[in-house]
Amino acid sequence: MLGSMVASPARRVPSHHPSLMKVRVIGNPQAGRGRGRNLIEAFRAQAPTPGLDVSVALTRCPGDGVRLARELAGGADVVGIIGGDGTVHEVVNGLMPHPVPIAILPCGTGNDFASLFDCPQNPRGFADVLRNRRGARVDVLDFGNRFCVNSAGLGFEGQVNQRSHGIRGIHGPPLYLVAVFKTLSSLACPYYELTLADGERINGERLMVSIGNGSRTGGSFHLTPDACPDDGLIDVCIVDPMRWPRVVAMLPGTFRGRHVRRSEVRMLRTERLTIETKGEHPMHIDGELIEITPPVLEITVRKRVLPVLCGTRSPNPLRHNLEVLL
Repeated sequence: MLGSMVASPARRVPSHHPSLMKVRVIGNPQAGRGRGRNLIEAFRAQAPTPGLDVSVALTRCPGDGVRLARELAGGADVVGIIGGDGTVHEVVNGLMPHPVPIAILPCGTGNDFASLFDCPQNPRGFADVLRNRRGARVDVLDFGNRFCVNSAGLGFEGQVNQRSHGIRGIHGPPLYLVAVFKTLSSLACPYYELTLADGERINGERLMVSIGNGSRTGGSFHLTPDACPDDGLIDVCIVDPMRWPRVVAMLPGTFRGRHVRRSEVRMLRTERLTIETKGEHPMHIDGELIEITPPVLEITVRKRVLPVLCGTRSPNPLRHNLEVLL
Protein backbone atom coordinates (compact mmCIF):
# COMPACT_ATOMS: atom_id res chain seq x y z
CA MET A 1 0.00 0.00 0.00
CA LEU A 2 2.70 2.29 0.87
CA GLY A 3 8.36 2.95 -1.18
CA SER A 4 10.93 5.01 -2.20
CA MET A 5 10.81 8.76 -1.94
CA VAL A 6 10.11 10.63 -5.13
CA ALA A 7 11.75 13.99 -4.63
CA SER A 8 9.42 16.17 -6.64
CA PRO A 9 8.82 19.57 -5.06
CA ALA A 10 5.27 20.81 -5.40
CA ARG A 11 6.53 24.40 -5.31
CA ARG A 12 9.88 25.87 -6.12
CA VAL A 13 10.30 28.51 -3.43
CA PRO A 14 13.70 29.56 -2.05
CA SER A 15 13.97 27.38 1.06
CA HIS A 16 16.58 29.66 2.66
CA HIS A 17 14.00 32.36 3.28
CA PRO A 18 13.74 32.61 7.09
CA SER A 19 9.96 33.18 7.16
CA LEU A 20 9.07 30.11 5.13
CA MET A 21 7.34 27.22 6.86
CA LYS A 22 8.87 23.93 5.75
CA VAL A 23 6.13 21.45 4.83
CA ARG A 24 7.12 17.92 3.87
CA VAL A 25 4.17 16.05 2.38
CA ILE A 26 3.97 12.26 2.35
CA GLY A 27 1.48 11.08 -0.27
CA ASN A 28 0.10 7.60 -0.90
CA PRO A 29 -0.84 7.26 -4.60
CA GLN A 30 -2.72 4.02 -3.89
CA ALA A 31 -4.96 5.46 -1.16
CA GLY A 32 -8.68 5.31 -1.91
CA ARG A 33 -8.08 2.76 -4.66
CA GLY A 34 -5.96 5.29 -6.59
CA ARG A 35 -7.74 8.54 -5.67
CA GLY A 36 -4.62 9.55 -3.79
CA ARG A 37 -2.65 9.84 -7.04
CA ASN A 38 -5.10 12.38 -8.46
CA LEU A 39 -5.03 14.51 -5.30
CA ILE A 40 -1.23 14.44 -5.17
CA GLU A 41 -0.98 15.56 -8.79
CA ALA A 42 -3.54 18.32 -8.22
CA PHE A 43 -1.68 19.51 -5.15
CA ARG A 44 1.59 19.67 -7.07
CA ALA A 45 -0.03 21.50 -9.97
CA GLN A 46 -1.65 24.33 -8.02
CA ALA A 47 0.01 27.73 -7.71
CA PRO A 48 2.65 28.20 -5.00
CA THR A 49 1.32 29.21 -1.61
CA PRO A 50 3.11 32.25 -0.14
CA GLY A 51 5.08 31.51 3.00
CA LEU A 52 5.34 27.75 2.42
CA ASP A 53 8.32 25.70 1.27
CA VAL A 54 6.66 22.45 0.20
CA SER A 55 8.01 19.18 -1.18
CA VAL A 56 6.25 15.86 -1.80
CA ALA A 57 7.49 12.31 -1.22
CA LEU A 58 5.54 9.24 -2.33
CA THR A 59 4.99 5.88 -0.68
CA ARG A 60 5.00 2.68 -2.69
CA CYS A 61 4.91 -0.23 -0.24
CA PRO A 62 3.98 -1.02 3.37
CA GLY A 63 6.30 0.66 5.86
CA ASP A 64 7.25 3.57 3.62
CA GLY A 65 5.15 6.03 5.61
CA VAL A 66 7.10 5.18 8.76
CA ARG A 67 10.45 5.45 7.01
CA LEU A 68 9.70 8.69 5.18
CA ALA A 69 8.33 10.32 8.33
CA ARG A 70 11.53 9.51 10.19
CA GLU A 71 13.67 10.81 7.34
CA LEU A 72 11.75 14.04 6.78
CA ALA A 73 10.71 15.08 10.29
CA GLY A 74 14.07 16.63 11.18
CA GLY A 75 13.78 19.15 8.36
CA ALA A 76 10.07 19.85 8.65
CA ASP A 77 7.88 22.28 10.53
CA VAL A 78 4.85 20.28 9.39
CA VAL A 79 4.42 16.83 7.87
CA GLY A 80 1.47 16.77 5.48
CA ILE A 81 -0.34 13.53 4.66
CA ILE A 82 -2.27 12.80 1.49
CA GLY A 83 -3.77 9.39 2.12
CA GLY A 84 -6.10 7.36 4.28
CA ASP A 85 -6.08 6.00 7.81
CA GLY A 86 -3.31 3.53 7.01
CA THR A 87 -1.02 6.28 5.76
CA VAL A 88 -1.79 8.46 8.79
CA HIS A 89 -1.06 5.48 11.05
CA GLU A 90 2.33 4.87 9.45
CA VAL A 91 3.37 8.53 9.40
CA VAL A 92 2.44 9.08 13.05
CA ASN A 93 4.32 5.91 14.03
CA GLY A 94 7.36 7.32 12.23
CA LEU A 95 7.05 10.68 14.00
CA MET A 96 6.38 9.46 17.54
CA PRO A 97 7.18 9.91 20.38
CA HIS A 98 7.80 13.64 19.76
CA PRO A 99 5.90 14.46 16.56
CA VAL A 100 5.91 17.69 14.62
CA PRO A 101 2.43 18.90 13.60
CA ILE A 102 0.64 16.96 10.88
CA ALA A 103 -1.99 18.05 8.35
CA ILE A 104 -4.24 15.60 6.49
CA LEU A 105 -5.81 15.69 3.04
CA PRO A 106 -7.92 12.51 3.40
CA CYS A 107 -8.45 10.18 0.44
CA GLY A 108 -8.67 6.68 1.92
CA THR A 109 -11.41 4.08 2.27
CA GLY A 110 -12.66 5.11 5.70
CA ASN A 111 -10.88 8.36 6.66
CA ASP A 112 -12.01 7.80 10.24
CA PHE A 113 -9.26 9.79 11.96
CA ALA A 114 -9.68 12.75 9.60
CA SER A 115 -13.43 12.73 10.36
CA LEU A 116 -12.62 13.91 13.89
CA PHE A 117 -11.47 17.27 12.54
CA ASP A 118 -12.39 19.89 9.98
CA CYS A 119 -9.90 18.46 7.50
CA PRO A 120 -9.69 19.90 3.97
CA GLN A 121 -11.30 18.04 1.08
CA ASN A 122 -9.24 19.45 -1.79
CA PRO A 123 -5.71 20.75 -2.44
CA ARG A 124 -6.69 24.41 -2.09
CA GLY A 125 -8.23 23.76 1.31
CA PHE A 126 -5.14 21.78 2.28
CA ALA A 127 -2.93 24.79 1.48
CA ASP A 128 -5.25 27.05 3.50
CA VAL A 129 -5.01 24.78 6.55
CA LEU A 130 -1.22 24.77 6.31
CA ARG A 131 -1.10 28.55 6.03
CA ASN A 132 -3.50 29.17 8.93
CA ARG A 133 -1.41 27.07 11.34
CA ARG A 134 -4.30 26.36 13.72
CA GLY A 135 -5.39 23.01 15.06
CA ALA A 136 -5.76 20.61 17.97
CA ARG A 137 -3.45 18.59 20.18
CA VAL A 138 -4.79 15.06 20.48
CA ASP A 139 -3.98 11.85 22.32
CA VAL A 140 -2.16 8.87 20.87
CA LEU A 141 -2.65 5.36 22.24
CA ASP A 142 0.60 3.54 23.01
CA PHE A 143 0.49 -0.23 22.42
CA GLY A 144 4.13 -0.70 23.44
CA ASN A 145 5.58 -1.46 20.01
CA ARG A 146 3.08 0.54 17.96
CA PHE A 147 1.05 3.72 18.26
CA CYS A 148 -2.66 4.09 17.48
CA VAL A 149 -4.33 7.37 16.53
CA ASN A 150 -7.96 6.31 16.11
CA SER A 151 -9.07 2.78 16.94
CA ALA A 152 -8.17 -0.86 17.38
CA GLY A 153 -10.35 -3.93 17.29
CA LEU A 154 -10.14 -7.53 18.44
CA GLY A 155 -12.46 -10.48 17.87
CA PHE A 156 -15.23 -9.91 15.32
CA GLU A 157 -13.86 -6.49 14.39
CA GLY A 158 -10.44 -7.99 13.67
CA GLN A 159 -12.05 -10.76 11.60
CA VAL A 160 -14.00 -8.21 9.55
CA ASN A 161 -10.84 -6.21 8.89
CA GLN A 162 -9.01 -9.36 7.81
CA ARG A 163 -11.84 -10.33 5.46
CA SER A 164 -12.00 -6.82 3.95
CA HIS A 165 -8.43 -7.14 2.66
CA GLY A 166 -9.53 -9.90 0.30
CA ILE A 167 -12.48 -8.06 -1.24
CA ARG A 168 -11.98 -6.37 -4.60
CA GLY A 169 -14.11 -3.98 -6.64
CA ILE A 170 -15.84 -2.30 -3.68
CA HIS A 171 -14.75 1.05 -2.23
CA GLY A 172 -15.50 3.11 0.86
CA PRO A 173 -17.77 2.09 3.77
CA PRO A 174 -19.65 -0.54 1.65
CA LEU A 175 -16.42 -2.53 1.62
CA TYR A 176 -16.63 -3.04 5.38
CA LEU A 177 -20.35 -3.84 5.25
CA VAL A 178 -19.68 -6.64 2.75
CA ALA A 179 -16.86 -7.88 4.98
CA VAL A 180 -19.23 -7.93 7.97
CA PHE A 181 -21.70 -10.22 6.22
CA LYS A 182 -18.94 -12.45 4.88
CA THR A 183 -17.63 -12.87 8.44
CA LEU A 184 -20.99 -13.84 9.97
CA SER A 185 -20.60 -17.45 8.85
CA SER A 186 -17.46 -17.93 10.94
CA LEU A 187 -18.06 -16.08 14.19
CA ALA A 188 -15.44 -16.65 16.88
CA CYS A 189 -15.58 -15.52 20.50
CA PRO A 190 -12.05 -15.53 21.94
CA TYR A 191 -11.34 -15.48 25.66
CA TYR A 192 -10.05 -12.16 27.03
CA GLU A 193 -8.84 -10.92 30.40
CA LEU A 194 -9.12 -7.14 30.63
CA THR A 195 -7.61 -5.09 33.45
CA LEU A 196 -8.49 -1.41 33.85
CA ALA A 197 -6.47 1.38 35.45
CA ASP A 198 -8.47 1.10 38.70
CA GLY A 199 -7.72 -2.60 38.98
CA GLU A 200 -11.11 -3.88 37.79
CA ARG A 201 -10.80 -7.17 35.89
CA ILE A 202 -13.20 -8.43 33.23
CA ASN A 203 -12.79 -12.04 32.10
CA GLY A 204 -14.57 -14.28 29.62
CA GLU A 205 -15.38 -15.01 26.03
CA ARG A 206 -16.37 -11.98 23.97
CA LEU A 207 -17.58 -11.46 20.44
CA MET A 208 -15.60 -8.23 20.18
CA VAL A 209 -13.42 -5.76 22.05
CA SER A 210 -13.21 -2.36 20.35
CA ILE A 211 -10.76 0.30 21.55
CA GLY A 212 -11.38 3.91 20.60
CA ASN A 213 -9.40 7.12 20.71
CA GLY A 214 -11.86 8.37 18.09
CA SER A 215 -15.55 7.67 17.73
CA ARG A 216 -15.72 6.00 14.31
CA THR A 217 -14.14 3.01 12.60
CA GLY A 218 -14.62 1.28 9.25
CA GLY A 219 -15.96 4.43 7.63
CA SER A 220 -19.39 4.34 9.29
CA PHE A 221 -19.38 2.28 12.52
CA HIS A 222 -19.54 4.37 15.71
CA LEU A 223 -18.46 1.60 18.06
CA THR A 224 -17.11 4.04 20.66
CA PRO A 225 -19.48 6.94 19.94
CA ASP A 226 -18.53 9.10 22.93
CA ALA A 227 -14.76 8.81 22.52
CA CYS A 228 -12.96 12.16 22.57
CA PRO A 229 -9.43 12.23 21.11
CA ASP A 230 -8.08 14.82 23.55
CA ASP A 231 -9.56 13.69 26.90
CA GLY A 232 -6.65 11.47 28.00
CA LEU A 233 -8.86 8.37 28.14
CA ILE A 234 -9.38 5.10 26.26
CA ASP A 235 -12.96 4.20 25.34
CA VAL A 236 -13.71 0.47 25.24
CA CYS A 237 -16.70 -1.37 23.76
CA ILE A 238 -17.08 -4.99 24.93
CA VAL A 239 -19.68 -7.19 23.23
CA ASP A 240 -20.83 -10.51 24.68
CA PRO A 241 -21.01 -13.68 22.56
CA MET A 242 -24.08 -13.89 20.32
CA ARG A 243 -25.28 -15.74 17.25
CA TRP A 244 -25.34 -14.16 13.83
CA PRO A 245 -29.05 -13.15 13.79
CA ARG A 246 -28.47 -10.95 16.86
CA VAL A 247 -25.33 -9.50 15.29
CA VAL A 248 -27.36 -8.54 12.23
CA ALA A 249 -30.04 -7.01 14.48
CA MET A 250 -27.42 -4.95 16.33
CA LEU A 251 -25.60 -3.78 13.18
CA PRO A 252 -27.87 -0.82 12.20
CA GLY A 253 -27.45 0.66 15.67
CA THR A 254 -23.66 0.84 15.26
CA PHE A 255 -24.03 3.49 12.54
CA ARG A 256 -25.19 6.01 15.15
CA GLY A 257 -23.79 4.47 18.31
CA ARG A 258 -27.16 3.17 19.50
CA HIS A 259 -25.78 -0.33 20.08
CA VAL A 260 -24.53 0.92 23.47
CA ARG A 261 -28.10 0.53 24.81
CA ARG A 262 -28.16 -3.23 24.23
CA SER A 263 -27.75 -5.63 27.14
CA GLU A 264 -24.91 -7.49 25.39
CA VAL A 265 -22.78 -4.33 25.17
CA ARG A 266 -20.70 -2.78 27.92
CA MET A 267 -18.92 0.57 27.52
CA LEU A 268 -15.87 1.48 29.61
CA ARG A 269 -13.47 4.39 29.91
CA THR A 270 -10.00 4.11 31.41
CA GLU A 271 -6.52 5.69 31.41
CA ARG A 272 -4.78 2.34 31.01
CA LEU A 273 -5.85 -1.05 29.68
CA THR A 274 -4.27 -4.51 29.71
CA ILE A 275 -5.72 -7.24 27.48
CA GLU A 276 -4.61 -10.85 27.78
CA THR A 277 -5.72 -13.26 25.08
CA LYS A 278 -5.59 -16.98 24.41
CA GLY A 279 -5.05 -18.48 20.99
CA GLU A 280 -4.22 -16.78 17.72
CA HIS A 281 -6.66 -14.46 15.99
CA PRO A 282 -6.48 -11.22 13.97
CA MET A 283 -6.82 -7.66 15.21
CA HIS A 284 -6.44 -4.27 13.60
CA ILE A 285 -4.87 -1.00 14.67
CA ASP A 286 -6.13 2.01 12.70
CA GLY A 287 -7.38 -0.39 10.05
CA GLU A 288 -3.97 -2.01 9.64
CA LEU A 289 -4.24 -5.78 10.03
CA ILE A 290 -2.24 -7.51 12.77
CA GLU A 291 -2.47 -11.17 11.82
CA ILE A 292 -1.86 -12.53 15.32
CA THR A 293 -2.90 -10.75 18.49
CA PRO A 294 -0.04 -10.60 21.01
CA PRO A 295 -0.82 -12.64 24.16
CA VAL A 296 -0.63 -9.48 26.27
CA LEU A 297 -1.48 -5.94 25.16
CA GLU A 298 -0.51 -3.03 27.40
CA ILE A 299 -2.27 0.14 26.25
CA THR A 300 -1.57 3.59 27.69
CA VAL A 301 -2.38 7.14 26.61
CA ARG A 302 0.15 9.72 25.40
CA LYS A 303 -1.95 12.74 26.32
CA ARG A 304 -2.29 15.55 23.75
CA VAL A 305 1.05 14.67 22.17
CA LEU A 306 0.02 14.92 18.50
CA PRO A 307 -0.60 18.38 16.95
CA VAL A 308 -3.06 18.22 14.03
CA LEU A 309 -3.58 21.24 11.77
CA CYS A 310 -7.22 21.56 10.71
CA GLY A 311 -10.02 24.00 9.96
CA THR A 312 -11.78 25.95 12.66
CA ARG A 313 -14.99 23.89 12.65
CA SER A 314 -14.40 20.55 14.32
CA PRO A 315 -17.13 17.99 13.48
CA ASN A 316 -16.79 16.28 16.86
CA PRO A 317 -16.50 18.07 20.22
CA LEU A 318 -12.99 18.34 21.58
CA ARG A 319 -12.23 18.90 25.22
CA HIS A 320 -9.76 21.69 24.45
CA ASN A 321 -10.04 24.64 22.10
CA LEU A 322 -8.16 24.87 18.83
CA GLU A 323 -4.91 26.81 19.05
CA VAL A 324 -2.08 28.18 16.93
CA LEU A 325 0.35 25.26 16.64
CA LEU A 326 3.24 26.98 14.83
